[in-house]
Amino acid sequence: MRHGAAVSPILVSALITFYAIGVRAQQSSDEYARGKAALEQKRYSEAAEALEIAEKEAPRSTDALLLRARALIHLDRWADAETSLRAFLDGHPRSADAKFLLGYVLFRRDQPAESLAIYTAAAALERPTSDDFKIVGLDYVLLRDYPDAIRWLEQAVKDNPLNAEATYHLGRAYYTQNRFDRALAAFQRALQIDPRYGKAENNLGLTWAALNRADLAEDAYRKAILMDERAGRRSEQPYINLAGLLLDHNQVAEALALLETARRIQPRSDQVEALRGRGLLLANRLQEAEGAFRAALAVQPASSALHYQLGRVLRREGKAEEARREFERTRALMGTHSTPPS
Repeated sequence: MRHGAAVSPILVSALITFYAIGVRAQQSSDEYARGKAALEQKRYSEAAEALEIAEKEAPRSTDALLLRARALIHLDRWADAETSLRAFLDGHPRSADAKFLLGYVLFRRDQPAESLAIYTAAAALERPTSDDFKIVGLDYVLLRDYPDAIRWLEQAVKDNPLNAEATYHLGRAYYTQNRFDRALAAFQRALQIDPRYGKAENNLGLTWAALNRADLAEDAYRKAILMDERAGRRSEQPYINLAGLLLDHNQVAEALALLETARRIQPRSDQVEALRGRGLLLANRLQEAEGAFRAALAVQPASSALHYQLGRVLRREGKAEEARREFERTRALMGTHSTPPS
């Protein structure tokens, strides 16, 4: 171009457009890098924000939405994670990673049938991992199809014998089907893989109890409580299970102490309150037992067993009319006109 020549307006416009595109691409690249780094460093809120911006600046040019979904999962924002994954799949319909992740998200959103459909589509693109087979098995658990749940959980364990979580869930499926010997072996194996697995120890106790080995059940529950305390993530379940076992053997004082701890962990548990009511009734603390059964009924108002137990307490308190009403509710909920036992 000669010095002093006029610049074409079309050329100027093209240069401005080219520059703007370059700026946006650079901004997108910067946000993508920031979001990816934040995800790797477990700064999930920052990651989700940056990756959303990166996608808006350069739609469908990166895996920003897939990475954003991973960040959202860590934030328990399951609906947003689903939206992000579906948007990513619109532009990348053959992404097996995105489909497997969407299957997991749908499982966590309690949509097992939809989850299974997505896993089937993903498996047509790439072989599932042990963890993928585990979630497929758990989808079938949600659908109460235990034979298929066992089939896929067994596959998960076969693919990775060191998958403690899959082994634990396989034990749970066996236990639900009353296959206690297999459940026992699965929980013991899970504990060999991870000796600090409190849930596996607690369920080992349940299995020993089902096999009428109260001594081994008690030992397992106590170990589970210690494991949870050491891990700093206490569950009310081993306290409940141990308390129920102790009540069966009339060890009321320790059982009630355990239930108070369970109550602090899970303040609105009908299971805790029902056992408290049972223990307080055994201790002849009738007014407190009444309060416990009423608290349990506040959570499970349609429980015939709880109405019956409350009726028993009221009768012993001399509240004959209130007791009669509770027994009538019991019969109505049971759909029978038989008289509840004394």
